[in-house]
Amino acid sequence: MTETRYSDAEGGFDVLVPAGWTTETDPEVGGVELSHPDGAGALHLIGVPQPDDEFLDPAEELYAFLEEQGVELEDDEVEDVELDGGAEMALCEYLTDDEEEEGETFWLVGVATAPGSLVFASYSCAAGEEEEERETVRRVLASVRLGVE
Repeated sequence: MTETRYSDAEGGFDVLVPAGWTTETDPEVGGVELSHPDGAGALHLIGVPQPDDEFLDPAEELYAFLEEQGVELEDDEVEDVELDGGAEMALCEYLTDDEEEEGETFWLVGVATAPGSLVFASYSCAAGEEEEERETVRRVLASVRLGVE
């Protein structure tokens, strides 16, 4: 099996889907969820069209999201990633307490931007299981292309 490319015309992006992973659109929230049937977690990507003349700073958008979630990170905890086509992504990782499950949840969250495009990405799994898919998820995120119609 080889990687395939999933295209979300409504969200204006596409992404490589690793071999063995599945895609499922989310009719309630929008976007797509990528996961492996035997994997530790799931990656959700949502595209949000922007005005064509607007190029938002991905780090600023990421910090705004984190603030809404009550997550505080230092500047050096956010990684900048260059994407194809002049797009940019800001990524971070953090843990949250999961009161229902009595444990912690690992999060890898990113925001990618290009003129006229924004994609929000979040991957989560039980804390301690992140090494199972971390590099695969990072590879998937690095493959995001914006401005796809």
